[in-house]
Amino acid sequence: MPLELDGCKAGDTLILREVHFDNDSAKLRPESKIFLDQVARELKENPTIKVAIEGHTDNNASYDYNMNLSQNRANATRFYLVSIGVNPDQLVPKGYGFTQPIADNGTADGRALNRRVELKLVGTLVLAPAKPTKVYISTFHAKPQQLEVPVGTEVTWVNYDEISHDISFDGVMGSRIWTSPWLGNSYSLKFDQAGTYNYRCSVHKDVNGKIVVKPSVAEYVTTESPVYGGQTTSSYKAIQTREPYGG
Repeated sequence: MPLELDGCKAGDTLILREVHFDNDSAKLRPESKIFLDQVARELKENPTIKVAIEGHTDNNASYDYNMNLSQNRANATRFYLVSIGVNPDQLVPKGYGFTQPIADNGTADGRALNRRVELKLVGTLVLAPAKPTKVYISTFHAKPQQLEVPVGTEVTWVNYDEISHDISFDGVMGSRIWTSPWLGNSYSLKFDQAGTYNYRCSVHKDVNGKIVVKPSVAEYVTTESPVYGGQTTSSYKAIQTREPYGG
């Protein structure tokens, strides 16, 4: 059954039966990663959901051993989800050892049920509002050529060349941008989905770049504009300033 988080509320708990580890280990099995890829997609599509990743064990071995094992398994699950793009602020790992059984530890079947990872919705993550940002085109180059932004960001391309350009994404025509000193035209696009978006001018191939949209970013990057129209690539350094996002 496909995993869906949309519509879940605080306190709801999902048992991730498809998540398994090597025996007495926090190493995820390959098939578990396939399922966690689906979990990651749901968390990315619901970026304000905050969840606890809860590890549980059976009662074989000592209390301390199982507390450490369950915590390490919760940590490993979180680490994998973060490694494939989930916002780490959405995930709170916690190990409970054998303190919260859901079946009889006196039977093999019961112990198997107690060895589990749960996803519990614990609240709502407040995201910093996305800030608009700009890309400048000068002497047939886009600066910055690669830009990382959070979901919801509006990016504006401003043309400082003495010739018009267009911005096309994967062959889909965008808008013609006339030179800034003449008409002051620009082109803006809001990115509402995480992903990598490659663009180029359909006429002048050197005008190209990449917008990487993530569920969240740590820093807000501002690029200085050219001083004048047609400023040469060698003199336009596109100096960037960085500040914590939401700061």
